[in-house]
Amino acid sequence: VVGAWADRLSNPLELLRPLVADEYPRVRLQAVVSCSYVLKSEAMEIAAVAADFPTDKFLTYALNQVVFALKPHWLPAFKTGQLNFDNKPGRLSLLVRADATADTLQAVRELLRSSRLDSASRETFLRILIDTGSPDDLATTLKLSDTALQARLLPALASAARVRKLRPAGDLALALRPLLESADARLRSEALKLAGVWKLESFRATAETLAFDVRSETAVRRAAIETLASFGGEASQRALSRLAGEAAPSVQSTAIAALAGFDAAAAAQKAADWFNRASIPSPSPLGGERAGVRGEAERFRAESTEVFSAFLQRQGGASALANALSAKPPPKNVAETGLALMNASGRRDEQLAGVLAKAAGLNRANSLMTPAEIAALSAEVRTQGDARRGAEIFQRAELGCVACHAVNGTGGTIGPDLSALGTAQPIDFIVGAILDPQKEIKEGYISTSLATKDGNDFQGYLVRESPEEIVLRDVLQNQEVRVRRDAIRERRQSGSVMPTGLADTLTRVEFRDLVRYLSELGRTKF
Repeated sequence: VVGAWADRLSNPLELLRPLVADEYPRVRLQAVVSCSYVLKSEAMEIAAVAADFPTDKFLTYALNQVVFALKPHWLPAFKTGQLNFDNKPGRLSLLVRADATADTLQAVRELLRSSRLDSASRETFLRILIDTGSPDDLATTLKLSDTALQARLLPALASAARVRKLRPAGDLALALRPLLESADARLRSEALKLAGVWKLESFRATAETLAFDVRSETAVRRAAIETLASFGGEASQRALSRLAGEAAPSVQSTAIAALAGFDAAAAAQKAADWFNRASIPSPSPLGGERAGVRGEAERFRAESTEVFSAFLQRQGGASALANALSAKPPPKNVAETGLALMNASGRRDEQLAGVLAKAAGLNRANSLMTPAEIAALSAEVRTQGDARRGAEIFQRAELGCVACHAVNGTGGTIGPDLSALGTAQPIDFIVGAILDPQKEIKEGYISTSLATKDGNDFQGYLVRESPEEIVLRDVLQNQEVRVRRDAIRERRQSGSVMPTGLADTLTRVEFRDLVRYLSELGRTKF
């Protein structure tokens, strides 16, 4: 109605502004369509807010049509730098990707030459040219004098090579050499990785030397290991195998993760050995000299996550790791790290979960209940459940609840916000949703899985798609992943990323208390 009455309302855009950010995709869709009837540049600014949220093919189509319909109104404002997207790169990228005409790209180039452009907008515009521009546009990044900005942009050049099959114009080896000699370790690292993505074999010897050089910065050694993996081939595999067994613990995790892309079974054996040899005791709450132990524990937890992620993302990787850890079980804290990652990312492999649960000393007590059993447990929750103990269980890292769900502004954003769950759902529904997350999935939280021809698995929420690529917010990596359509072997809807079996590691009393806590969210503050 707002769209149809746009010429009769005094403030149609103010009415539409909150609706393009509504939690329901259908509302966002209608608000975007309505913006197309308001013939002002500001209407494009409002419609573009929808790009901050997950989209589907209908929303993508509507946004593209708004860009087309309102171009006579937004293009003049864009050329003079008057179009305001609140420094949100996704909104500006939407505009340029949807239009992708020569005049719009030329406007971006001209704005980059303007001294009035702030640093954040400059970086956004450079990223847009990397995503949509020509080889000459990409070459601009290799000539920047700002080393920090250049280091942030080089991964985008790597993505352009993988997804667009596009490289900068000119002699790439000549352009990269001074970056590899930079005093900035991050710039050197990103330039190394780029050499691998571009398959510049002239840098293979440099990468191998740096990977084995114990005097080099850890970040540079890790980058060199990734570069060897990108080069591929038997020489790289031999080097990675040595590094996975002999390197310092600070880079060994990266070598094991890289080796998993060549030989998952061999890498799994290295991982099992490393987990047991390099494990750090859980940190003590004491201060003083124990602070160093806490730091070591956090470092090892991050490195363990890197290793687990590599196997979970590789087709057949979880099975290979489960087989290796069955023969050589990991320490308890390592097993808990692996379980937390699987639960938080939705990549729960039952074989690996069973091995890790046993190593962590957890009892897999619960299973799917009959309706009568759910009713009985719900009654028990009301009469005997302890919400305060349930709040403590909710915080357990191995369950992954706080990594995915926010409560009162704290926690993750992967799954729905649970702050008002208790006011919206009865207890038996909450029990059923935990036991079988696929039964009822909230709108906007259906995930997509992509299996690629080179053996990788990605799972997450669809951000956008085009005839050339699909973009997911991958839950395991917690970042956007762009995948070429011709690289995809299989695409399927995976339902909720919340895995089944989360309650299997809880006793009945713990499960009861957790449900009591959830059932009171929105009613009681903890």
